[in-house]
Amino acid sequence: MANLIHSILPRPRHPIAYVNPEVSVAQCVDIMLQRNIGALVVGNDENILGILSERDIVRGLVHKGLSPNKTKASDVLYADITVRQSSDTVDMAMEAITYTKRRHILVAEDGKIIALLSIGDLLLNLLEDKKRVIEQLENYIHAY
Repeated sequence: MANLIHSILPRPRHPIAYVNPEVSVAQCVDIMLQRNIGALVVGNDENILGILSERDIVRGLVHKGLSPNKTKASDVLYADITVRQSSDTVDMAMEAITYTKRRHILVAEDGKIIALLSIGDLLLNLLEDKKRVIEQLENYIHAY
């Protein structure tokens, strides 16, 4: 049976870091550093404009030579976000990340965003799953 997204979400869940679209990119970087995270959701839980990741900052700001203090989050965010349901499979989340070439997706439950899932979260789950399979196979081999 396939793992469902809700089964890999941390407990307790990490709060989603939302920022106002008018916040400067420099302030966004400060928030990311303080919370040790790689992405922020721009907007609020009722009106999401996009995701601002470290990658977006490099591509949308540094590469273009824009000032982090003068550039707003809304100027460099990625708006074409992917939202998966918590009842979707982990494989569906991996497919979304692979096909969109993005490193973060949002997870919804009962019409509300409940998590920001990163490729790192998914890879950790994949590694843990493979470790369990290997242990089961080793136990099976040693039993016979």
